[in-house]
Amino acid sequence: MILECQLNSDRDRLRLRMPGQGWVERTAWRLYGTGCFCAPTIERVQLSSCGSRVALRFDDGREGLLEAADLALEGPPTLVIRNIGQLVRFDTDGRFEAVPDAVVLIRHDRILAAGPRAEVPLPDGGSPVRVLDAGGRVVSAGLVDPHTHPVFAGDRAREFALRKAGATYAEIQAAGGGILSTMRATREATDEALFRQALRRLSRMSGFGVTSIEGKSGYDLTADGELRMLRVLRRLGARSAVDVSPTLLAAHIVPPEFASDRAAYVRLIVEDMIPRARELAVSVDVFCEDNAFSVAETVRILEGARDAGLRTRVHAGQFHSLGVVAEAARLASLSVDHLEQVSEEEFAALARTGATTAVLLPGAALTLGLPVPSGRAFLDRGIPVAVGTDCNPGTSMTENLPLAGTLACLQMGLTVEETWDAMTRTAARAAGFSDRGNPVAGAAADLVVWDFQHYGVLPYHFGVTHVRSLIRQGVEVQLESE
Repeated sequence: MILECQLNSDRDRLRLRMPGQGWVERTAWRLYGTGCFCAPTIERVQLSSCGSRVALRFDDGREGLLEAADLALEGPPTLVIRNIGQLVRFDTDGRFEAVPDAVVLIRHDRILAAGPRAEVPLPDGGSPVRVLDAGGRVVSAGLVDPHTHPVFAGDRAREFALRKAGATYAEIQAAGGGILSTMRATREATDEALFRQALRRLSRMSGFGVTSIEGKSGYDLTADGELRMLRVLRRLGARSAVDVSPTLLAAHIVPPEFASDRAAYVRLIVEDMIPRARELAVSVDVFCEDNAFSVAETVRILEGARDAGLRTRVHAGQFHSLGVVAEAARLASLSVDHLEQVSEEEFAALARTGATTAVLLPGAALTLGLPVPSGRAFLDRGIPVAVGTDCNPGTSMTENLPLAGTLACLQMGLTVEETWDAMTRTAARAAGFSDRGNPVAGAAADLVVWDFQHYGVLPYHFGVTHVRSLIRQGVEVQLESE
């Protein structure tokens, strides 16, 4: 029973007076899972006459009820997902498993136990329990997209039409299109506009079962502007149903104002942007290509990032094999991405280290008509493979990670089981997350209940969403409808 209910001064937590507890504060978004990730500020709160419920209205107009029993403890009650037809997970050696008749037990934002029903101890009734019946469906870890560019303004639909009429990527960029056109639109946009547009993209991602992403800056290309983009990425991770691992991609292309002094821009990245980004970014990325940054420039930037305590990653081999993959492997980069063009020496360098993930981006290869890299060639050499959307306005305008998985199956030689790994466990590693991608005890409670009963349906029935329930940090999230 709740005796009184108020809002704190920031209007994002509840102040409750309960018998025997006095005044306590509770975080509303952790308890109410139907959309408040996107709008945790509370507009109005009302206590029921009997003190058993609190009615909330959020600043985006959504409403909901919280039970007094759930508010008695900090955080949500224990969540039990039962009647799981197949639990997709990976054993300690990374082997795929589809565990039948499984149960997942969640407390707060962590998985307490997951496995066959006979092996998972159920709560003893001493604390509030919610039960989610999977109805014999597949449950997996939330999908992880290891390569996205979600923060930008405008679109490049006109360029898409030009490209389909015969213009090349390089020709469009030389005429002031490509990344430069997005740069201009992004520089002109307000922080709030960038946030709101990106929030819709992340909402679409969550609708396809994605709960975590790696997200890049790279469309402002000024020191203050790139930091602004990183702050937007941080805000997205805190205010959406998708967690974000922010990456500084100031080395996307050389901006026009530095066209006559490339070295000065590289110095700006290494000596100014990277030190200022240390508290905002997890990693630093470089686009190493003939029309972007050379191998020497890339190595200097990556070494600067490493010396600043940040992880590294590289756009490599999209159009040409320049030899940067071996340098990325030497620096133990989290990932090398694209890889449409890879030499035998680069394959060997990745295989020797085993620490760097090959992130394949079939959407970009499809859009640009590039040769599709062979995922089989990496896996057969023992190189870990992840699959991403490369969600960006120019060369892969999609938020649909399962579709990228289908393309990896159909065009890159991955098996269905390898595709699941490439979108969960290995994708999490590539994105810089160590606690997700595999539903085991101690992992983040980010899960998807899929609307099918065999895991093969996800890549087989492509182009639509199959999400029945999305669970983020132990809370069931209400998905947006377009």
